[in-house]
Amino acid sequence: MNTEGMEVLYQEIANQVNNVIPEDWSRFLLYSEMDQYRGATFFYYYPVEGKDPIYSLDIEDMEHIDMDEVQNGLSNLNGLLRDLWNEFIENKQEPWKSLNLSLDSEGKFNIQYSYDDLEKDGYDYIERVKIWKYEKLDILPNIKDVSGCKLIEKYKKEASKKK
Repeated sequence: MNTEGMEVLYQEIANQVNNVIPEDWSRFLLYSEMDQYRGATFFYYYPVEGKDPIYSLDIEDMEHIDMDEVQNGLSNLNGLLRDLWNEFIENKQEPWKSLNLSLDSEGKFNIQYSYDDLEKDGYDYIERVKIWKYEKLDILPNIKDVSGCKLIEKYKKEASKKK
């Protein structure tokens, strides 16, 4: 597989995330799902001056932030992930269904591709996002989100059975 094009895309994706983040950061974690008809991408980042991660869609609500600029940046980011997905097809490889990408400010990079059917466990996109937040960020649903809390409890039970 020609990895040169992928390496360029990895750099462009990292640069795009960096351009969207309005402050110094120590680490970001990105999640994307893609198929031939749709794609969804988001990320969380850890500010240097803070311990709590910030959701990519919350950036546009920050003070002195141009909402259109953030939305365009996030749209461009999704386009780059679509390009990465297409790179697999162009190289006659099975396209990924989801990916996790992390990068810290020291340049430590990690990417994990999943080829699993996203619907196989019966979770919809919103539920998969809640599970991802729990797994990757240790963020539990708000206590008022009864269905979200039940979802994580169910997920934890299922995960413990698989071990």
